[in-house]
Amino acid sequence: MKKFISAVLILLVISGSSNLYAQPGEGRGQGMERIHAAKMAYIADRLHLSQRQSGDFIPLYNDYEREIRDTRQSFFRKYKGVHPDDADDATSRQFIDDNLDYQQDVIAIKRRYNDRFLKIISPQQLADLYTAEREFKQMLIKRLKQQRGGGGRFNNRGNGY
Repeated sequence: MKKFISAVLILLVISGSSNLYAQPGEGRGQGMERIHAAKMAYIADRLHLSQRQSGDFIPLYNDYEREIRDTRQSFFRKYKGVHPDDADDATSRQFIDDNLDYQQDVIAIKRRYNDRFLKIISPQQLADLYTAEREFKQMLIKRLKQQRGGGGRFNNRGNGY
């Protein structure tokens, strides 16, 4: 029953925030905050975090997410406006090399935070964390696709740009 209530709560938050681009009074940041809150609720429930664990884990996880996001934004900012189909060979090669560097940086961040996470949560909870992140992302994308009629930015190209 607890999982059902959590799932309903998450879907309500997501459904409200998925309109963030269409609502003139609500900025993108507010919608993203609601999605983040839903993600944190989903992860806390999925990992069965105690109150103490949750209080220690969530601020650390926020730092982890910020580092991952900053790394991703830095990579994509470099290639803003460049589409792979229109790029010359040198640009494509540089993109490939930079993408590998980006992935390596993300792995380094994950390795660094794993030790810190393990001071708060169990190894099983840590393994479940990465599954919970994927599940939440899939739920969010599915919900956004449904609300946008299958089009828009999430268009099954799978390449992220």
